[in-house]
Amino acid sequence: MKTVNLMYSLVGKGMLALGIVAMLFVTSCQQNIEEPDSIDQAAIEADAVAEADFDEVDEIADNVMGYTDGSIGGRIAEDGVDERVACATVTHDKEAKTITIDFGDGCTGPYGVTRSGIIFITYTGARFIPGSKWTITFQDFYIDGRHIEGTRTVENVSESIDANPKFHVLLEGGKVTWPDETFATREVDHYRVWVRAANPINDEIHILEGSTANGINRDGVTYLNTVLSDLIYKRACRGMNKARIPVQGIKEVILDGITYIIDFGDGECDSIFTITNPETGRVVTVDLSQN
Repeated sequence: MKTVNLMYSLVGKGMLALGIVAMLFVTSCQQNIEEPDSIDQAAIEADAVAEADFDEVDEIADNVMGYTDGSIGGRIAEDGVDERVACATVTHDKEAKTITIDFGDGCTGPYGVTRSGIIFITYTGARFIPGSKWTITFQDFYIDGRHIEGTRTVENVSESIDANPKFHVLLEGGKVTWPDETFATREVDHYRVWVRAANPINDEIHILEGSTANGINRDGVTYLNTVLSDLIYKRACRGMNKARIPVQGIKEVILDGITYIIDFGDGECDSIFTITNPETGRVVTVDLSQN
């Protein structure tokens, strides 16, 4: 269970940085399309929250599913479970194949994050069995006052139980609403592979070429993100990177018809990536560790 928790922590935290990268373009385009290096970091991080919230829910749900594979139902707050649900009531109905994570009127977990409401999970089989699928929905669910809505479906599409686990992730009707009633929408269609190594410290997560995300950000700007070359996260780099971003891979971001290319490098453990505007040839290098 420890390995599963660590692996999905890598994914969840990594996605936060991807959101930062994607929203970077939104902020810069609003300020000056020809000046992509003009960045308001506070605004970038605020816009990235929408993506991070959904990725965190996915991570929590998966960790709880792994733990409840051997549970008999009732409250779960023991060693091995995701510490973020230690203050929630987790109920596993094996017969109905449902899991309920109830944070009640609000409970505060690690790093001072408060969650309230309910996460529902329905599943068809054990997570690592090819063909198994689980669906995540919400009831009055909030993270630090942000209302989370949508349906997230994850399916194991691995060729066999011996292969590196491959998952197809869909987010439909995704929406995050802030206390001031501003909101962001998000739809996701991507494939991720957990590349397991003999030593877990060398595990990697790959978001595969062709994976997409789209929606409207909190400022009303539409976006479409497409992975052009697999985005690679290395567990061994977690302690070295201030920002959890891929260490390798290329992504295209289209904002209101304007295309940008993000290149995360050649695999070195750093927080550096480049932004290229293909039309103008302008290239900007960003180091998130300096923010």
